[in-house]
Order: sequence, then C-alpha cells, then structure tokens
Amino acid sequence: MSSDDLINISAKQQPVINRLHDTFALAQAYAAAILDNAQDDQQPIPAELIASFAADADRIIATLTTAASL
Repeated sequence: MSSDDLINISAKQQPVINRLHDTFALAQAYAAAILDNAQDDQQPIPAELIASFAADADRIIATLTTAASL
C-alpha cells in the first residue's frame, strides 16, 4: 500500500499503517503455506489454533475500530 492510497492519514500514521498492511500480506502468505502443508500432510491444524488466531484478529480489529472512532 502506498501513501498515495491513504486518505486523511497523518504523516506519523502513514509508515505504521503501511507496515501493518505489509504484515497482513505476510500473514496471508503464511496462512496459505499452512493450508498447503495441511493439504500435503492430509492433516488439519487444530481448531484451538484457529480460535486463537481468530481472537488475535478480533483484538486487532477492535483496536483499529477504536482508533477510527476517536
């Protein structure tokens, strides 16, 4: 994500938001690798792990939602 894509973002926020975007892109790549490995091994990953990742994602969204509503 380039800074040109951001609307009403302070100069201080731009690098942090870009870094978060890059981190999400990496997370998607890691998730795809986990899927590939699970398919290759024919072994699902534990549901508890998915629940943990979902809780992490929920906390991130809650934090960003708070930042958006200030």
